[in-house]
Amino acid sequence: MNSLKRIFVSLKGQIDHVADEFENHEALAGAAIQDLQAIASKTRLHLHRVSKMSEQYQKQLAEQQEQASLWSERAIKVRAEDEQKALQCVKRLRLAQQQMNLLEQQYQQSTAQEAKVRDDLNTISEQLLVLKNKKEILAARQNRAGMQHEHRSDSMQDVQSVFERWEGAVVSTEYEIPDAIVDTDNFANEFEQEEDQLALKMMLDELTETNQTSATKN
Repeated sequence: MNSLKRIFVSLKGQIDHVADEFENHEALAGAAIQDLQAIASKTRLHLHRVSKMSEQYQKQLAEQQEQASLWSERAIKVRAEDEQKALQCVKRLRLAQQQMNLLEQQYQQSTAQEAKVRDDLNTISEQLLVLKNKKEILAARQNRAGMQHEHRSDSMQDVQSVFERWEGAVVSTEYEIPDAIVDTDNFANEFEQEEDQLALKMMLDELTETNQTSATKN
């Protein structure tokens, strides 16, 4: 019993060791995926901010374009009446154009950054999908490998041998003949021997009687 218990304890320890290694790998993979998910969240937030910034630049650019058209129209309209006033309108027009050039550069930089961040987010999302699928596949393979190792282990063979010997002992016990039955059979054998002896004596008596009858006739 103690030997069987030690075998089971040893086997359980090996299985727990395999399970611990599997859980550690899975935990590390899960942590890596969580870190990547956190990066994805930050990237998504950054993309949202950059996108809003691009929208703001685009809105300001449209406003400056309206201002430039307005001051251009005003300059032309008042030139004949008041050239100085027309020059002030042109000055406002030039300022609006300068703002437009600056906003155009900022808008292009912002849209370029937005495209880059969007590409980064797509890359991270694809990588997350790959890692999640790989984690599931490796978990399944690790579990299968652990089960195969468990079935191939020497301890498992030892346990199987113990159960085979145990079964053999049980079978032997089941087919043992009780002493009482053996005694009963011996008692019956004595009767059979006596009956056989009686039959032999009767045959001998018949032979003797037949021989005497033949001798009398002669």
